[in-house]
Amino acid sequence: MSNKKEPWFVVERSEALAGLLLTSRDDVRVQKERKLDDGVDFVVEINTGEQLSTRLFVVQVKGTTSSSPNDRMQNVKQLFKAGSRLFLPACVFVVNVRDNRSQYAWLAEPVVEAKGAKLVFHQDGLFQGLDTSAVTEIVERVKAWYDALPKQTMPA
Repeated sequence: MSNKKEPWFVVERSEALAGLLLTSRDDVRVQKERKLDDGVDFVVEINTGEQLSTRLFVVQVKGTTSSSPNDRMQNVKQLFKAGSRLFLPACVFVVNVRDNRSQYAWLAEPVVEAKGAKLVFHQDGLFQGLDTSAVTEIVERVKAWYDALPKQTMPA
């Protein structure tokens, strides 16, 4: 990924591959957010069996044709600077459309502590491989974070 704008097919293909990974789980619904270029490509809902689920996280997808980590970081570093404006767990997915390899990093990482839940905002991306097992890990971390929220918002 370079600073130049990627061709339209890179964007389309990377979002399609990211959506395919996310929807590999039966309990996940993905809503595409293309209205604004505000850093949110997908709003992901974790289905809890309730009619209205409020367990959401957001994903920014960046497509690339380069396998260079330097190119990747050049294109996503501005996302990490803006991360503290988020109020939901958030990830960035980087999808190489040449080889279909994907990686992810937390922008706003859901962390569970003894006294409740918090979001940790990262200044740099610690990228990890993205596959169906990584999606499961992401979803389970978000679920645990939402489970811990009432501990700090409800009186004991």
